[in-house]
Amino acid sequence: MLQTLLEHLDRRHPVLVQTHDFPDHDAIGSGHALHWILTQRGFCTYLCYNGEFQSETLKVTIEELGIPLIPAQSLHLHEKNQIVLVDGFAGNTNVTDLTGELVGIIDHHTPPVPATCPFIDIRTSYGSCSTILYTYVKEHGAPLPRTIATSLLMGIMTDTAFMTRGVSPIDLEAFSALFFQGDWQRASYLLRNCLSLQDLPIIQQAVNHYRIVDDVCFLELDLECTSELLGLVSDFFLGLKEVIIVVSWAFEKDILHVSVRSEDPDRPADLIVRRALAGIGSGGGHIHMGGGAIPRDRFPGAEALRSRFLEAIGKRNIHE
Repeated sequence: MLQTLLEHLDRRHPVLVQTHDFPDHDAIGSGHALHWILTQRGFCTYLCYNGEFQSETLKVTIEELGIPLIPAQSLHLHEKNQIVLVDGFAGNTNVTDLTGELVGIIDHHTPPVPATCPFIDIRTSYGSCSTILYTYVKEHGAPLPRTIATSLLMGIMTDTAFMTRGVSPIDLEAFSALFFQGDWQRASYLLRNCLSLQDLPIIQQAVNHYRIVDDVCFLELDLECTSELLGLVSDFFLGLKEVIIVVSWAFEKDILHVSVRSEDPDRPADLIVRRALAGIGSGGGHIHMGGGAIPRDRFPGAEALRSRFLEAIGKRNIHE
C-alpha cells in the first residue's frame, strides 16, 4: 500500500500529514511514522494538527520523542498542498478541512460515508492506525529509529487498551516487533501515569452520580473534561461485572464529548454512537470503543440524549 500512496503524491509540492483534531497517541504515532517515511522518500513533508493536546502525558511524549508536530494554522496553506489524513475521516467534526488536495486517508475506523479521495487505506479489523503504519514501515524497509518505534508502540497500546481490546493478529505482530525496537519501559510508564490530582474531582463526580439502566451505565459529567479522561473513566466503570455498556459525556468548551464502551459484540459501540448522535453530532469507532461530539448549541439535554442512546442500544421503556 505504501507504494500505491507514493504513486499518488507529487514531489514538487508539499505533503501535509494531518492527524484528527485534538490528536491522541495513535494519531500522533501514525503521523510520526508516515512523516518519517515520506521525508526519507524525498517529499517535503509536514506533520500537522488542529486543536489542543488532551493530556500532559501526550505533551511529554511529543517532547521526549522529538515528534515534529506543527499547528496547521502555522503552515503556509495553499491549493498545491497534498494532504494525507491519518487516524481520521474527512467530513467528521474532529477533522478540520485544510486548504489543499486531500490525496489519501489512512484509518482503522468504520467510515461514516464512502471515501472519495484518490488513495484510501481503511482497515477496520486493525486495533489501531499505528498498526497500519507498522506495515508501511515494513514495506519501506529502512532501519526504524527507536523514537518512531516507541511512538507507534504507544499508539497500539493506547487504542487496544494494552492489547486487551480489538486485537487482531497483525496488531500482535506489530506489538511484538515494536516492543523490542522501541523503548517499551518509557512508553508503559507514560501511558500508565496519565492522571493527575486535578482529575480527581471528575472521577469523584462519576462515582457519585452514575446511572444504571439494566446493563448500561451512564456517566453524565457537569465538570469540563477532556475526551481522553472521559475514556479512562468509562473504562473503569466497564470493569464492573454488572455493566456491559458505558455511555459517558462531558463538555470541553463548546463541544460535548461522548464516549461509548461495549463488551457485547451484538451491540457495537461505533454503531450505537452513530445512531444516537444522528442529526445532532457525529461519531464512530469500533465494536468495543466509540466516541463522538455534539456542538453545545445542538445538545438536546441529558434526558433526551439518554433516551437517544437507549433507543440506539435497543432498550426502550426500561425503568432504572
